[in-house]
Amino acid sequence: MTGPELYLFSSGTLGLGGVEVPVPFYLIRHPEGDVVVDGGNPLAVARDAHAHWGALADVFTVHMSEEQHCAAQLGRLGVAPASISHVVQTHLHIDHTGALGHFPDAPVIVHAAELHAARTLEKPHLRGYMRADFEQPGLDWQPFEGDLDLFDDGTVRLLQTPGHAAGHISLLLELERTGPVLLTADAVDNRTQWEGRQDPRPLHSAEEAAASRERLQGLASERDPLLVFGHDPENFSQLRHAPERYD
Repeated sequence: MTGPELYLFSSGTLGLGGVEVPVPFYLIRHPEGDVVVDGGNPLAVARDAHAHWGALADVFTVHMSEEQHCAAQLGRLGVAPASISHVVQTHLHIDHTGALGHFPDAPVIVHAAELHAARTLEKPHLRGYMRADFEQPGLDWQPFEGDLDLFDDGTVRLLQTPGHAAGHISLLLELERTGPVLLTADAVDNRTQWEGRQDPRPLHSAEEAAASRERLQGLASERDPLLVFGHDPENFSQLRHAPERYD
């Protein structure tokens, strides 16, 4: 491997109001280590969504098998848990925490504002959080502020894009053959939001969500990246899925 590789996965789907959307997660294979981004739905949801999510399982209809959990899918790709050098959390909502607790040697990279919000909200489930996901013993949290160049080489940049969540981040990757790739995560769910025909989903701040979308659009106009939206069935279906990759 001479440069980073990106693998896209789906940990099942979520249904809300008759619309079913993918719940993606990502693997970035970098010469300095393997990075899991989010991890999708937690394994407990595949076993009993109501037991883990409670009333939220009545709001979001989950379709996920245990074989779709991130650890199982990475194992089939030949990626051992010990090879994961980092777990990056775009945010800590219920459908993005599937990696937590499954890669014990990997530090968890999260924006400081996000970790603070998840830990201190009086009723976190009303903002999309489940305490059991992130209040696990042994997690090696490494919060940061602002933006972060994960490997200090410009290939994996974590961009502060709050609004959907207090400390939401998006990722801008630089791949040798593909070029730039923008993982918007939930800062932009789909192309309708990207094109301004729908507002982003602000569970934290509508004003910040709009500013974050504008920031990402500005980057896209400069760099013309491959766009990977947070929960877009059409966009996701048009992309390469593991074991295929972008490099």
